[in-house]
Amino acid sequence: MDLELTLHWQSEHARHHDGHFFAAVDVQQTDLPQALRDGAASAVIEFNLRPAQIELTHTAAVPPQPTFAAGYQPIFMALTRGLEMAAQTEKLAALREPYARPHADDPAFYATARIVDHLDRDALLRWQTFHTGFISASDCVLDLMASHDSHLPVSPALQQVIGLGMNSAELDANPHLTRRLVHDLNAAPTLPFMDAQFDVVLCALSIEYLAQPVAVLREVRRCLKPGGNLVVSFSERWFPPKAVIPWPKMPPFVRVAWIMRHLQEAGFSDLQTTSRRGYPRPADDKYARQTPFSDPLYAVIGQNNSTSP
Repeated sequence: MDLELTLHWQSEHARHHDGHFFAAVDVQQTDLPQALRDGAASAVIEFNLRPAQIELTHTAAVPPQPTFAAGYQPIFMALTRGLEMAAQTEKLAALREPYARPHADDPAFYATARIVDHLDRDALLRWQTFHTGFISASDCVLDLMASHDSHLPVSPALQQVIGLGMNSAELDANPHLTRRLVHDLNAAPTLPFMDAQFDVVLCALSIEYLAQPVAVLREVRRCLKPGGNLVVSFSERWFPPKAVIPWPKMPPFVRVAWIMRHLQEAGFSDLQTTSRRGYPRPADDKYARQTPFSDPLYAVIGQNNSTSP
């Protein structure tokens, strides 16, 4: 079932596509908006935040009751619990760089290679497929904050993928990279690349580690060609000692709005957001006993529409 949302952060807004697979529903769900419980073909629900706001419009065909209303339980639970947190979003709006972190000694933390997966097998395949919508074989791609996997499709093979990360062994294990560079963005948020060098920049499952995200994202925009895209993605697994202080307690859609704010401040425009949630976890996955759901995926996409840095 597909949902269309409009996310707002102050003066900025983005159309959000939620590809939500309802693997399990509760037919007793009764606290949904009346329009949805009545099986209306469309409805708009506004969640007012200060300073963020979200509007949700469902665009799916209407299945027979009660599946239609019940199927919205997961998303409305997430929205009502997470987005109606005005006090929290006010605090987030007041936060400024550099963000504090529990473990700020990056060289010590990343001295050991961490060859770990932050997505289950099926989620990784969905994200590889998602990235194909932004990349062609001839593109010059920057994998920002790279590790052993760039979350890129195996085919088509990309001619230029530069990986910038914190550990040389992790970068060496990444088969997608054509060039590797160890660089600490929290120590030096500047990027060692030319203006307008890249067609696409990916920042996968790592934005939560940046103490100065806006400073880094401004550098990303400088290095992007006019019309080039930045794709920032995240899920629900990260290294707790390294995530900036606001991150762990933010609900998913507040994280989306928070990232939108950073892209807006860095000068990106034509913002889009997307999510893939609710899919079943592979039965043989090591976390299958903890949760039946595949790792959720969220992304914020911004375009460099400026002709100057």
